[in-house]
Amino acid sequence: MKRIVEIEGVKRPLSLRRLDSGEFSVELDGQPYAADVCQLDPRTLSILLDGRSYRVLLDSRGDDKAVSVEAGRIPFRIEDPRSLQSRRKADAGGSGARPVMASMPGRIIRLLVQQGDAVEAHQGLIVVEAMKMQNELKAPKAGTVVRVAVEVGATVQAGAVLLVIE
Repeated sequence: MKRIVEIEGVKRPLSLRRLDSGEFSVELDGQPYAADVCQLDPRTLSILLDGRSYRVLLDSRGDDKAVSVEAGRIPFRIEDPRSLQSRRKADAGGSGARPVMASMPGRIIRLLVQQGDAVEAHQGLIVVEAMKMQNELKAPKAGTVVRVAVEVGATVQAGAVLLVIE
């Protein structure tokens, strides 16, 4: 399966193929890798990639997805050029209000923007502490913050609208 993965704003071609042995053939930027993947739980993978072992925690918050590997958190997006949904998302970035929601229960640690601020796509907006980790939520698109629905110190539930960008 061929995809495009965007890591830190750079789009790179990615190809994944499951072999008969159960391992994966991975090609990133035209460079081949052999990978053995074992799912430890719904959010944790153990990956043996070219002889090196990695424990990878999947961190998904709506459209904001990331993996935590070793000491770092790496945000990413995956696009399937054949997918109608991917094509619609690419076209829909500029129109309409887009809420930024809490993906899990937590506490608001910092507000990085205020109502009326202009923001760029993927700019940090708000920091939420959940499960003893601080997570920076980013703008889904460029626009203006039209509503801030929380304040620092507030406790929020999963799915709560934190702010809206138009």
